Amino acid sequence: METQERMEREINLKDLFWGVIFGWRQMICFGILFAILVSGMRYFLDVRSYDAQQNVDVEFERGELEEEDARKIADAVEVAARKEGYEKYLDTAAIMQVDPYKKPVVGLQYYVDSDYVINYTKDSKHDYTNDIMAMYANYIKSGEVSQKVIEMAGLSIESEEFSELCSVEQTGSTMTIWITYPKEDKLDTIADAIRTLVSEKEPELQTIGSHTLKELEGYKNTVVDTSLLERKTTIINTIASLDTQLTNAKSAMTPQQLSIYEEDLAKEIGEKEEEEEEAPGFSLKYLILGAFVGIFLVCAWIACRIIFTAKLQNAEEIRSLYGVRLIGEVETPAGRKRFLPVIDDKLLAIKNRRKKKLTLDQQVKVACANAAVSCNQQGLDCVYLTGSEYDGLDKDILGRMKKELSAQGVQVKEGVNMFYDAASLKNGIEVGNILFVEQKNKSIYDEISNEINLVREQGGNILGMVVLA
Repeated sequence: METQERMEREINLKDLFWGVIFGWRQMICFGILFAILVSGMRYFLDVRSYDAQQNVDVEFERGELEEEDARKIADAVEVAARKEGYEKYLDTAAIMQVDPYKKPVVGLQYYVDSDYVINYTKDSKHDYTNDIMAMYANYIKSGEVSQKVIEMAGLSIESEEFSELCSVEQTGSTMTIWITYPKEDKLDTIADAIRTLVSEKEPELQTIGSHTLKELEGYKNTVVDTSLLERKTTIINTIASLDTQLTNAKSAMTPQQLSIYEEDLAKEIGEKEEEEEEAPGFSLKYLILGAFVGIFLVCAWIACRIIFTAKLQNAEEIRSLYGVRLIGEVETPAGRKRFLPVIDDKLLAIKNRRKKKLTLDQQVKVACANAAVSCNQQGLDCVYLTGSEYDGLDKDILGRMKKELSAQGVQVKEGVNMFYDAASLKNGIEVGNILFVEQKNKSIYDEISNEINLVREQGGNILGMVVLA
């Protein structure tokens, strides 16, 4: 009788795919683990590099300086601080954001109509009209009005900046309030806020003298402000001049002097250096990279385990590898995982969506009926159940199979691996009709091959094989 030589099995890509998918728990665990490891290692290296930069002994280097060098550093720091101040003012001050060639302005004019009357027959009293108007002008210039206008108009500036945007001209009993702002649409809102505050102030100033404050026709226009243009030009030229001085001063410094200069400048302007602002921290990029590395390694490991495994992976391999008839396939109840078993159920439902769902009893009955029909066709009334891992198979399923075969008129005898057990070999050959029962992911290819070859060499009749999944 011909023996079955071991064949190279084909890899089922579908089984490979689902094998990887069902390893989602390992993917999560290793993804988290490698995310922590990779980002942690990166953080450790960054901290070590950062500490190395911070441990420069600046004070020791300062003690080594000559008096002249120390003075040069102090002068350079002063120049840099002045330059920083001018640049900040030019970039952030509200008045500097106004276009001097198209400066929007609103003018509010007021007139004081006092109740003062000169009585030439008696001692004349002091005319208080000009004093009242001066009080209104001083009130508009005060910080109290500035802060109230900012709050009422919703401006994003400081009260000090508002004084540069609002000016007051007072002559005798008249007063003109000039207002400008970078955003022209805010001018009317600012003007309304000032009108409200001036009106609220009128009753208070009646104590100086009875009067009526009247608002005359105002102005709204766009003008060219040459004084603002000259002011911006002067600041820009000053920055350029200071930058030239600073460049010349720094070019003459040694690396040690530059280090001291940077530290003193940071203290002078009250800000940390750029390197200090970017203190080491855990990087999201390396967390994601580490997670991908962990998931990739798990997928590669699962794929290699399936490709290079020595255990039975698919029931159809019984036909292709050993030329043995597949009597049936029975799915054994799998133990549920404790962590999110519902995901496994969903994945299994997707995997088997095109297969009709049979109960365990139905699967056993179909397999046993197939075996019984084969026995009837060959005129057999007894079969011998065995397998390479028979002693480790599910006893409940084996009991169901024996009971079902007996119910269909087939006598059943059983034994363990015939290749290693002499009594099982003797009993199996005496019966002569062998029905193998093997388990996916448990039965070993070589062990199955050894048993099949042994039965064929002894002249036994192999009915087929039932595979437990």
